[in-house]
Amino acid sequence: MLYGSTTVSPYCLSAPLPTITAVALAPTSMKCLFFFLVFLGEISSAFQTPSSSLSRQTTITAMAKPTPVRRTSSLAYDNNDGSKENYHRVDMWRKRRNLPLKPRYTTTALSSSASSSITQLDEVENSACNSKPMYTFGVLADIQYAPIPDGHSYSGNPRYYQHAKEAARHAAIHFQEEQVQCVINLGDIVDGKCADVEKWGGTIDEEKKSDGCSSSSVGHDAIDDVLEALSPYNAGRILHTYGNHELYNLSRFELGHKLSIPFIREPTNELVGYYDHVLHEPQRQHCDDDNANPWKLRFVVLDSYDICLLDRCAETSKKRQAAHEILSRHNPNYPEQENSPEGLVGLSRRFVAFNGGVDTPQLEWLESSMQSARENGEKVIICSHQPIHPQSSFTTCLIWNYDDVLSIVRKYSDVVIASFSGHAHKGGYIRDEESGVHFRTFEAMLESPCPIRTYAFVDVWKDRLVVRGMGDCFSDVYDLDHLESKVGTTVAK
Repeated sequence: MLYGSTTVSPYCLSAPLPTITAVALAPTSMKCLFFFLVFLGEISSAFQTPSSSLSRQTTITAMAKPTPVRRTSSLAYDNNDGSKENYHRVDMWRKRRNLPLKPRYTTTALSSSASSSITQLDEVENSACNSKPMYTFGVLADIQYAPIPDGHSYSGNPRYYQHAKEAARHAAIHFQEEQVQCVINLGDIVDGKCADVEKWGGTIDEEKKSDGCSSSSVGHDAIDDVLEALSPYNAGRILHTYGNHELYNLSRFELGHKLSIPFIREPTNELVGYYDHVLHEPQRQHCDDDNANPWKLRFVVLDSYDICLLDRCAETSKKRQAAHEILSRHNPNYPEQENSPEGLVGLSRRFVAFNGGVDTPQLEWLESSMQSARENGEKVIICSHQPIHPQSSFTTCLIWNYDDVLSIVRKYSDVVIASFSGHAHKGGYIRDEESGVHFRTFEAMLESPCPIRTYAFVDVWKDRLVVRGMGDCFSDVYDLDHLESKVGTTVAK
């Protein structure tokens, strides 16, 4: 049976604030209004919270004609340190489990300005008892640091290159404070503009110029700078994948050295960087019922630039030749406008040069890793820079042969919890109807202005994933009821 799917669009509109109009009322109506207001007062007092616990708040001013506001989560509030957290409402999730619905904010009227104050309580409750999840890890996506002034993407989206590095530092400190068991970096740790910083308003160190270093060394230094910013986190391993922007600056060999990606050399003499990592020990539990018999968690990190044009030898690389043939066949803008999807429609828009594909040896390894996880009683989270599911975000960011990867994921839906990716900066989400697997694209750190810092915590429970988004990262709760199915079958909801 098919699972119901829900898409988290980056273009959701929040409900407009209500407009209150004063009207003349008859005495009887006034009496009714009085009792109605008393009733509202009783409800309001039931939701009041002591002021000492209301340290985080956002004030929304009511306007005569409210304008819909673009949002990336259901509820946002500012922290004292200037960062912003988002929490997705989990009422429907709690209802399905007969858990009590508890208020997460209160509303207080401001008489003089016709505005309201929405105050967020400390945490969204995600468990009926005071237990810990089996695993907690951090997620970073598209930091894209560059030592240049703020700018814009080719499509006009604002980008905050230098703030992104400081946001990464803040995230690392936060991850360390919470002692997460590992951190997933979904790629594009630096921006391609590092290769020509002077063109974009940056400067190259005069000493390096005098030593004859080219501007390409800026990319090396930029990665070192971001890794230094991430150094406060040492409670576990940072699992890096890489994207197109790393390849604009460094070779795969250099990336393997700097990011500890275990590239392998295939028989074609070309480097490919895919690997897996298993968390063996879950966190200690305070409540045995929630997470009895915990399973091991395997992260499968894919190389979505296995087949691509970037950093592949034009004369000898068979993978580059395959990429050339794919783009020539599907994109009439190639090679003059190799990164342009102009004129392409639907899924064909993925055939641009800043994307890539997964070759046969890696697909065979992926299936082998899935089978090993099944035999060992492990559950899997797949990580890749490019999205795998065509409905999880914009099609212009999709893996070229996404269908080959997706077919393997569906085959092992009793094992795969979710697939996490970056690349599409506005993020997105879909639950695959056929398998029940969750496909989440995480929002980019690069496009959040100071003081907003965008990253996420992910809590893994036996029956759900809880994404705790920070900054502009969407928060949500994902059911894992598809794992209840027998191998090779699906379960009705």
